[in-house]
Amino acid sequence: MTKIWKMGISTDNFIADTVNLTNEEIGIYFRLLCYAWKNEAYLPKDISRIKRIVQNAKEEDINYILETYFKEDDIGYYSKAQKEEFEWVIEKSSKAKVAAEKRWNANASQTHMRTQSSYSHSNNHSNNKIIEDSFDAIWSKIKTKRGTKANGLKAYKKIHGKVEPSLLVDKYNAKSNSVDDKQFVPHFSTWLNSEGWTEELLTEKKEEFKVDNRNPFANLSLWKKGIRTMNDTDQDIKKAYKDGLLEKIHIEKLNISV
Repeated sequence: MTKIWKMGISTDNFIADTVNLTNEEIGIYFRLLCYAWKNEAYLPKDISRIKRIVQNAKEEDINYILETYFKEDDIGYYSKAQKEEFEWVIEKSSKAKVAAEKRWNANASQTHMRTQSSYSHSNNHSNNKIIEDSFDAIWSKIKTKRGTKANGLKAYKKIHGKVEPSLLVDKYNAKSNSVDDKQFVPHFSTWLNSEGWTEELLTEKKEEFKVDNRNPFANLSLWKKGIRTMNDTDQDIKKAYKDGLLEKIHIEKLNISV
């Protein structure tokens, strides 16, 4: 599936729809929208999974957001407006891809005809040398060399000139890095034949949901002004109050009970 780089959002509608929410609830809602957009506009039905997405927010707040802003079907939870937007983007992207492929096929056909009529056997030999040199450079830069070089070259000849060599190197190395056991990295020839460079890698970073050696009070100055970010937790703010870094007036501004 084509990667959707941007998530559309109507600022006016979002503000109007969330005017009655607390900062914590807005953070939950926006995190869920972002996660759904990366997963074809759907959230999983697994509430424990959803709790991890919103960094273990209060379950009553999560349930309120789901009941108010999301619907449920056999696949999972979804926002009706976001799902419609996602489907529209996919349809538009698919049409653009079909049009691009038609232009490519037409140009490739014309180029092939000109090549057949203009180049001699010696020129074909020279072209093969260029392809082989290009593949040698690619082969030298990929970190995991799976399969034979000969098969890799055979597969590469089919796509030479269609895909930038640097893209092939970057994408194959990224695929290799996403697999812990290198025996499961596909042979380079197989990866080329299946257009592996178009794959969207969705490997989750394990550290996303674990506690790092972070500074829990990094936003202390904002808290004193009654401002909190989506990454700030009640636990961190209460700890700051307990340690004497915040006063009761600051806690009240943040709408947190202690």
